[in-house]
Parts: sequence; structure tokens; C-alpha cells
Amino acid sequence: MFRISVTSLEKFRRVIHKVSRFDTEESLIENLSGTFQGNEYTHIGSAFHKILETGKATYIGGNKFVEPTDGGDVILSYEDVESAMILRNDHPGNHEIHAGKDYKTPYFDIHVHGYADIQYDRVVRDAKTKYSTPHTQDYKDSCQWTFYLDMFDCSRFYFDVFEFSGYKKSMGLDTTKTTFIPYSPIECVRDSRMAEYNQNLINQFCKYIHENNLFHLLKLKEDL
Repeated sequence: MFRISVTSLEKFRRVIHKVSRFDTEESLIENLSGTFQGNEYTHIGSAFHKILETGKATYIGGNKFVEPTDGGDVILSYEDVESAMILRNDHPGNHEIHAGKDYKTPYFDIHVHGYADIQYDRVVRDAKTKYSTPHTQDYKDSCQWTFYLDMFDCSRFYFDVFEFSGYKKSMGLDTTKTTFIPYSPIECVRDSRMAEYNQNLINQFCKYIHENNLFHLLKLKEDL
């Protein structure tokens, strides 16, 4: 059976709905093929998530911490690290936990999977690092929460959104000159339309793969 991550499904949703000028079919193919190796934004996000997952960070003096990533060493401020630690400590539970579910479609069956930053009771949380002012509706429109609530069999999902305000690519992997802004969590609640929504999106995705003969871009569930 083929598999697809919720991250890639969200990219597909953004492309078919033309959410932004960055959501092109070319970017979708890069996502599915794995040719996109990340950039400054994703590496900084990875460092923040790693601290959230492990509860550890290496202090290097001068109110600075370092966190190694595949893209290089990310330099974070005390405020950055403290926010990750507070989120972790305020919501004890399972961290970086994996879940998946098989879906049937008229084209082929597929396994959808993803990793949640935090899961406890019937709640799932996911942290998002941003570099401009976030908009609540962008997260409400995302398919991430609908699939995660289904896969983890939970009733509430929270996006914990943080902004590195003032960040510029010229800063590289050093965030210490930015202003770190934590926002109020964005709550998404399971509803009766969720299952139909998920199935329709999966059907659209599998139809796209089938009609364009893009099966070579998909990986197998058995290789997870």
C-alpha cells in the first residue's frame, strides 16, 4: 500500500485551492519527490521542535543556545528556548508521537500518517514557527487538524503558533536578533463533517496521482 504524510496532503490542498503564489504544482512535486531539502525557515523550525521534543538545549553563553539540525547549527535566544520548554511542561504527555490510518478510494488505497508534537488525553497539539504575522483562518482551513483528530482518535487540536518577528534570511540560522512572539493557541474541534472532508480530499489526491501517473513519487506504507 502507498503512503502519504499529512504535510504533503496539506501541500496538495494549498495547491488545488491556490492559497498563495508559492503553492504551485512544481512545489507539490518537489514535496512529494523529497527534492526539497529545507531552508533557513525550516531549519529554525526543526531546532525549535527538537527542543520541544527533548526538553533539552545547549547553552553557549550570552543568552544564547545552539541546536544542531541537518541544515546547520541554529542559534536561539533564551526567550525562544523558554517558550518551547513552557509549552512542553504545561502539557505533559506523549511527544513526537506517530499515528496513521488506511483510507480507501475509487483509485487506490493509501495510508495517511503524521507526527504530533504533543498528545495527551483526547487532545493533539502542533507547534508552528512563523516569520510574519500569522492568520487564524489559515490554520482553520488546514487539513492537518482534521486528519490528526481522525488518526489519533482525539476530539480537540491546538495549533501553538510562535513568530520570529523581524527575521530576515540574511540572519541565516541566528534568531537572536528577532522578537519572539507566542500567540494564543488556535483551537480546532472535531465535528460531524470531518470524516467526509477527509475522504473527499484523499479521493482528490489519489485521482491526481492516478491521472498524472505519479505513483513513482509515493513511498510504501511497509517502509515506514
